[in-house]
Amino acid sequence: MTRRLPWPRSLRGQLVLWLLPLQLLMTGGLAWLFADSYAVTVFEFMDGQMQALARSHAARSCASLDLPAPPQPEHEVHEGGQFVVQLWCAQDPARHVSDLPSAPLPLQPVPGWHEVPAGDAPWHVYTAPAGGSEVRVQVAQSLLFRQREVSARTFLASLVGLLLLPVSVAVLARVVGRASRRLQQSAQQLAQRDEHSTAPANLQVPREIEPLVQAFEAVLARLRGALASQRRFVQDAAHELRTPLTALSLQLENLRPHLRDAGGDFEQLQQGMRRASHLVDQMLSLSRQDLAPGPLAAQPLDLRELLRASIVLGLAEADRRGVEMGFVDGADGPVVLQAVEGDLRSLFDNLISNALRHTPAGGEVELRLTRDFVDVVDSGPGLPEAMRERVFDRFFRMPDAPPGGSGLGLAIARQAGLRHGLRIELRARDDGQPGLVARVHLP
Repeated sequence: MTRRLPWPRSLRGQLVLWLLPLQLLMTGGLAWLFADSYAVTVFEFMDGQMQALARSHAARSCASLDLPAPPQPEHEVHEGGQFVVQLWCAQDPARHVSDLPSAPLPLQPVPGWHEVPAGDAPWHVYTAPAGGSEVRVQVAQSLLFRQREVSARTFLASLVGLLLLPVSVAVLARVVGRASRRLQQSAQQLAQRDEHSTAPANLQVPREIEPLVQAFEAVLARLRGALASQRRFVQDAAHELRTPLTALSLQLENLRPHLRDAGGDFEQLQQGMRRASHLVDQMLSLSRQDLAPGPLAAQPLDLRELLRASIVLGLAEADRRGVEMGFVDGADGPVVLQAVEGDLRSLFDNLISNALRHTPAGGEVELRLTRDFVDVVDSGPGLPEAMRERVFDRFFRMPDAPPGGSGLGLAIARQAGLRHGLRIELRARDDGQPGLVARVHLP
C-alpha cells in the first residue's frame, strides 16, 4: 500500500511546493538554452579568428619555415585558448614548423574543420585549402578550453538563477504573509460580528476572497432573519400566554374555598400553573436579552451588595426546600463591575435558583466572593463532565432533573454574562464532596 505524502494546508506551503520545482526546472532549461546559444557564439567567433589567422599565414614561402617563431607555453594554449599555427612546405612535407611542437597534430588531408584527438586533449582544427600557396596552413585550438569556457559561463548564468530562488521565496513569503495578515485581521473583524450586526463588512481582502466574504454575509443575513423570527415567536408566544395564565391562576385562587376536598390534586394543579408562569417569565427574560444588542447602559455596581440582595431573594425558596444558604466574602475591599443591574441580577438569581432546585433538603448552597470569581456551590448530586456544557442549551433538561425548572435558567445566565464579558464555568467541588460549582469569572 503506497503512502501519500501530506499535502500542505497552508497557502504559502502550496505556492512554494508548486513554484520552487517550477523555478528550478525553468532555471535548468534556461541554463541549457544559454549553453547552446553561447557555444554557437563562441565557436563562430573563434572559428572566424582561426580562418583569418590561416589566411594571414598562407602567403608565406617555404624559405620562411627555416626561421620558426618561438613556441608558445603549453599552459597558455590549454588554459588560455591560444591558437596553434602549423605550417608545411607543399613541395617537401617533411619541412614544417609549429607553435607547439609537443602537439602531435598531423596535416589533415581534407581542407576544412576537424575534431582531432591527440592524447588526452582533443583539438579543434582548421586546415586551410592549398590554393596554389607554397605552404599548407593548419590552425588548431584546444577543444577542452572551449568546453570549459562554455561551462563556466553557463554556471555563472545558472548561479544567478539559483541565487534568485531564495529571493523569490522571500518575496513570495512576504506577499503571502501580508495577505495572510490581512485575512487574519478580516477574520477577527468577522469574529466580532454577531447575528445583530446589520452593517456590511468593510474588509480589505484580496479580490479572490471577496466572493467568500459575500457568501458569508448572505449566510449571516439568512441566519439573522431566522433568529429574528424565532425571537419574535418566543416573545409573542410568551406575551400571549402570560395573560391567560394569570387569569387561570386567579381562577384557581377563587376556586380554593370550593375545592377543599381536592387536597393534593389541587396542589399539583397549582404547581403546574406556577411552573407554566415561571416558564413564560423566563421566555420573556430571554427574549428581552436577545432583542437588546446595542450598547449596554452600564453603571458601576457593588457586586457584594448585589449578591447579598440575591441571597435575600432566594431565602424564601431555600426555606421552602429546607436548604441552608451561606455567603463567604473572600474579597478585600469593594468589588465594582460596570454592568446593567437587571442583567447581573438575572445571572446570579438563575444560578442560585438552579442550585437550590438541585440541592436536596438538609443541603447547603453557598456563595463565595473573591476578586477574580464568584462561586455558587451546592451539595446536590452534581453533573457529569460531558453534560456541563450541554445544560446551557435552551430548554435542555437532564432526565433526572427535579420538577419545576424550565430549561432556560442557565441559558439566560450565560447570555447575560456574555453581554458583560463574564464567563460561567461548571465544575466539580474542590473538597471532593458531591455537588456542583458554578463559577463566574470576573473581568
